[in-house]
Amino acid sequence: ATYRAITATFAAGHVVVMAHQTGIKASPKLKETFGELSGAAVRLLKVVIENEELEPRDTITPTGSWEDDFDKSVLRLLDDDKPCYILYRLDSMHGESYEWLLLAFTPEASSVKDRMVYAATRSTLKMEFGGGRVKEELFGIQKTDINLDAYKAHLAAADGPAPLTAAELEKLTIAEADKQARTEIGTQTRQSHLHGVSFPIQPDALDQLERLKKKEVMYVQLSIDINNEKVLLESHKQEIKLADLPGLVPDDHPRYHLFLYKHTYEGDYLEQIVFIYSCPGYKSSVKERMLYSSCKAAVVGIAENDLQMEIVKKVCAVQ
Repeated sequence: ATYRAITATFAAGHVVVMAHQTGIKASPKLKETFGELSGAAVRLLKVVIENEELEPRDTITPTGSWEDDFDKSVLRLLDDDKPCYILYRLDSMHGESYEWLLLAFTPEASSVKDRMVYAATRSTLKMEFGGGRVKEELFGIQKTDINLDAYKAHLAAADGPAPLTAAELEKLTIAEADKQARTEIGTQTRQSHLHGVSFPIQPDALDQLERLKKKEVMYVQLSIDINNEKVLLESHKQEIKLADLPGLVPDDHPRYHLFLYKHTYEGDYLEQIVFIYSCPGYKSSVKERMLYSSCKAAVVGIAENDLQMEIVKKVCAVQ
């Protein structure tokens, strides 16, 4: 759920720092190969960057439908430590031409330089191939990001309603907590918790936030000591993958998470800080949920104003 909340929110509205074009172009051999892809004889073409040119590598012929061929064709051509592009032919047509997918794979084990070069060259590849032939684009840092299930999930997300914004989720959380509070606490007590409050952040937590700002750590988790009215350092990680993030979210207490999100977005390699407020619904007490909700703005304010940390996105993950 946390992974989906991050990726969906970033897709809905992302702050992008555009990368410079690399100057890398398609080689004569790749251009010749492009000219041979007009028919149905090729299901897939793998493209790599080599000697500062886009070069063709493997091609695979179809053996079944595009769905039948997808995983067995795509996944076996992906290396764990080397980026690549995959042009994958669908069975649908646009006019007289087949439609294609452009898959950009930049594994975490590859070098930062390679990831940035591939990210900045993606638009060139699309232009050289013919942007009108590309129906969809999919980006991944793990093989499971660009398998058949991931592509179908991408299509479902595109056809479905837009994801709730952090503000909408926050409003929903407070409304649910307020509704339950009517039967658990009196009106005067409830109103006092709905006002914004600010608890002091402890020095060790501030130290780790400062390290996060400098990109010395990738993850900081904060909790609230309700009895002593303090914001505490719960945990921090020097290195963490996005896929591991949900395992750090407790299922019985709210938490604040600040995460250095290293990723590729629309061809650009980015390292940006996202703030996540996780709330496990009714597994935590009404008082706890409302205090975390009320303190959230103050915690973000200290990070952004006092520590001068740039937070590009704020996500509310509610069960």
